[in-house]
Amino acid sequence: MNEKKSFAEKFIALCDSGRPWYVFLGLFSVLLVCSLLLERFTDQHMKWWAWVLNIVGILDSLRNIWYCKKRKTEKADAA
Repeated sequence: MNEKKSFAEKFIALCDSGRPWYVFLGLFSVLLVCSLLLERFTDQHMKWWAWVLNIVGILDSLRNIWYCKKRKTEKADAA
């Protein structure tokens, strides 16, 4: 039980740090660039919803990064 609790605490601390959101931001950015290059250099075209998912993923990652930074500053001010 102690191991599970310590793992959960570590996982929550990792999520609160904001680092996973940088990974998702990079992932969605790479997908968007690949989609742009695919359309530019081939005859294939991406569906409209693929563009929307990439852009929403980028915006959501940025929102979560901002939220984590805001929580860090609030914790630092409270301490």
